Amino acid sequence: MFLVSLRFKNKLIKNQRAIFLLLAANSISGVAQGISMLAVPWYFTGILQRADLFAVCYLVITAASLFWGVYSGALIDRHSRKSIFLWLNAGGLLALAGVSLYGYMAGQLHWLAVISVFATTVFVYTVHFPNLYAFAQEITPRHDYARITSLLEIQGQITFTVAGGLAAALLQGFDGHLSAWGNAIQLPFQIKAWSIQQIFLVNTLTYAITLLLVWRIQSMPVVEKKMDTAPLPDRLKSGFVFLQKHPLLFQFGNASLLVFLTVLVFGTYVSTVFVKNYLQGDGAVYALSDMAFSVGSLLAGFLTTRVFGEKNAVKGIIILSLVAAGLYAFMTVNRVFVLFYLANFLIGSCNAAVRIQRITFLFHHIPNHIIGRTNSVLFVVSVLFRLGLIAVLNLPFFLQGEQIKYAVWVLAGICATGGVLLARSYKQLLRMPDVPRT
Repeated sequence: MFLVSLRFKNKLIKNQRAIFLLLAANSISGVAQGISMLAVPWYFTGILQRADLFAVCYLVITAASLFWGVYSGALIDRHSRKSIFLWLNAGGLLALAGVSLYGYMAGQLHWLAVISVFATTVFVYTVHFPNLYAFAQEITPRHDYARITSLLEIQGQITFTVAGGLAAALLQGFDGHLSAWGNAIQLPFQIKAWSIQQIFLVNTLTYAITLLLVWRIQSMPVVEKKMDTAPLPDRLKSGFVFLQKHPLLFQFGNASLLVFLTVLVFGTYVSTVFVKNYLQGDGAVYALSDMAFSVGSLLAGFLTTRVFGEKNAVKGIIILSLVAAGLYAFMTVNRVFVLFYLANFLIGSCNAAVRIQRITFLFHHIPNHIIGRTNSVLFVVSVLFRLGLIAVLNLPFFLQGEQIKYAVWVLAGICATGGVLLARSYKQLLRMPDVPRT
């Protein structure tokens, strides 16, 4: 699929092999991140029955990632993006190998060891995606921005679909029975539940494969990369200075990120409690809803550019933010599993389409030599907002019985707010000229 998709407008693109390896490496690392990001929350909620404990840990990890996120932008713009990928995957490999080895030796894992894997994944994730997009912008011609962001979303969702469904199924096991539209379906296979340390071992292997793929990447930047040798404090401030000079871009970067923020909080925390307390479902329901979300994201990866085009990115984000708000609201009045899957499918489509259009817009308006630090500023703002949101949703009110549905209403309101904010600045955003890449 990748080889066919890599036939860009300029057929003689020099970095076709580099882009292919980048996509392949991102696919494998998507499995690594997906397994941990989805298996650990369900382990706490569905296995340990400690959703409250995971919420507190998630809050602490998110707070810690705030400081790491600020520094990561300076790293991305100062050092080779390929080297950063190598160090990230090497670190993830060593951390997970140590935890899984300890689990095999002890026969089980303490919850602290399990949450340490989640923390490691969050810290890798914090640097991985800003570095991925900066690297992609660095080696991709301007007129292929929309295509490369679509490809990254497509392959990322394929692997995340596999990882998410597999993680939940392996933790709880699968007896071959499915229920769809009120009918019982017997599949010709069963999956025996794995221990959490076995799942982490598979995760370790994916990091090793990614490391080898990234090692083979040889690229030729299509722009001259400026090496910022200023002291670290000055490099950290430059991202804030750039956005201070472009306040409209700052507003766009934050408002267009709200759908993804709700998806992140819903997928890692709210969804498990919602499935268990409100829908009265099990791990299979959680796994299938996540797979439906990813399939929707995959479809959006193929269709977004064709439906909206690059020039209608802002309009598309406004529409899809409002649609996502409506879908969250729909979840709170529905208890039918199939309709819950459908809502996740459509939210996945909205989220992926918004991400593609958002990154494409930022590529056109942020120079490559500062995109890492600029994204780190936007990341800091999103983390601060996420911290507040997690703290609120962790109140006992939301965790009692079916009241988790009100947490979903909060997410709906956030998506609607993003759409309204962008609508108010729509004409100004359309008039923004592209900024030079160098």
